[in-house]
Amino acid sequence: MTSTPEEHTPWVAGIFDRAAATYDRIGDPYHEILGRRLLEVTAPDEGYALLDVACGRGAVLAAAAGRAGRRMGVDVSAEMIAQAAADLDGAELAVMDAERLDLPDAEFDVVTCAFAVFFLPHPERAAAEFHRVLRPGGRVAVSVWGDEDPRWAWEDDLFAGLGVARRAVRRPFDRPGELVELLADTGFGDLRTYREELEINFADPDQWWEWNWSFSRRGTLEQLDAEALAEVRAGARDHLAKIATPAGIPMRLTAWFAIGRR
Repeated sequence: MTSTPEEHTPWVAGIFDRAAATYDRIGDPYHEILGRRLLEVTAPDEGYALLDVACGRGAVLAAAAGRAGRRMGVDVSAEMIAQAAADLDGAELAVMDAERLDLPDAEFDVVTCAFAVFFLPHPERAAAEFHRVLRPGGRVAVSVWGDEDPRWAWEDDLFAGLGVARRAVRRPFDRPGELVELLADTGFGDLRTYREELEINFADPDQWWEWNWSFSRRGTLEQLDAEALAEVRAGARDHLAKIATPAGIPMRLTAWFAIGRR
């Protein structure tokens, strides 16, 4: 089943509404780590005004605390914004579509968008909005996922065998050139890319299963009936056992950051 662009954004918002309570709260806090790293490579001056688009529960906003003079986060999911409001102090938060930012021109020094442009029906519209709300000379920083850990190749096969599409992802942007092209076409210059790797661990197969419900994959799982869900969970156990170590079940995450200037 696929969705039209008009249907897609409300559908994704619903997924993240239902995932918000456990989003970035199961296993290692990789959004927190990578959000902090994204700001480090962006290197804004102290006291900057930050807009974090698709802020989730506020990993980037939390990383900016103490250095940013103003922190604002927007997300299409009302529940994510509610959770961020409970987690953060001193941040402005609003429910807002990345492709239609209800904000004045030239309002911010830095715009970040972490691991979200691949969900957007029209990412070029969002990039244009990032450009519009930045002050001249302001910086944009966008992150996406890169190549997957080969130890987990079985996971794609497992889900592909069910015939259910991962509907949340519209365009993966899993090659850095695509991300640079998106920003360059919008008018950003001084573009640079950075590759980041991070290894996380799941405590056991149950934690891995719980984690699958805490992010966009929830949208895939919700399309399955109870029998198919049990099949996926059982089918994963042998694979998980093969890669398990005394420290847990490891997964290498690869991310690409693209940084530019208005």
